[in-house]
Amino acid sequence: MSQTSIAEGVSERRRAIRKHVLWAGRLGANARQLDCTILDVSLGGARIRLDEEVPSRGPLTIASARFGTFHAQVVWESDHVAGLRFLESEARVAETIGRHVPLN
Repeated sequence: MSQTSIAEGVSERRRAIRKHVLWAGRLGANARQLDCTILDVSLGGARIRLDEEVPSRGPLTIASARFGTFHAQVVWESDHVAGLRFLESEARVAETIGRHVPLN
C-alpha cells in the first residue's frame, strides 16, 4: 500500500478535523505534572509531545492557558508522542478551543 493510500485511509477514519498548533501544556497523571507540547487538536482529542515517557493509558488531565483543563485518556503512544481522547463533550471543546482555532 502506498504512503498516499495509507494517509487517505487514516484521514477517512478521523471523525473530526485536526488543527496543527504549537501550544505549551501540562499533563497531570498519577499525581505527577509533566510539561508537554500540544501539536494538534480536534473536537475529539489532541496529539502531544513529552520529554519524558508517556504515562500509562489511564485517565489524566491536559491543561493549557489556551483552554483550561480537560479530562483525557491516552489512546496511543510512540516515542514520546501520544494521542489523547478528550473525555469532555464536543460542545465544551468547541466552545473553549474553538475560540483559538476553528474546529469545524
